[in-house]
Amino acid sequence: MVISDFLGDSDWERPLRGLSARHELLAIEVVDPRELELPDVGLLTVVDPETGQTLEVPTGDAEFRARFAAGAAAQREEVAAALRRAGAGHLRLRTDRDWLMDVVRFVADRRRAGSGGASR
Repeated sequence: MVISDFLGDSDWERPLRGLSARHELLAIEVVDPRELELPDVGLLTVVDPETGQTLEVPTGDAEFRARFAAGAAAQREEVAAALRRAGAGHLRLRTDRDWLMDVVRFVADRRRAGSGGASR
């Protein structure tokens, strides 16, 4: 099992592919819904803790929020595609849901599909 949010560079795909070649692999993606959509809180000033650079984010702009949500959804889809390419089973757990029920549902679905716990 690998547990991550899989954000940032996808330099994890190749090592996961190597793991899945020798082992049954389950990737557990932890998703915080606050990273998927921006709330309308007006002009938001954020600071990059590494560079100190500030950025003003116009969260009051509905089009901006829609582009952000579309980008976040595309990123989640790319993570799912990369995990499939790596040969890993994929379980997405959200921080705003009952993770235990999601795990039970995942295991039950895999058993019905006859594939055990991972995607092989």
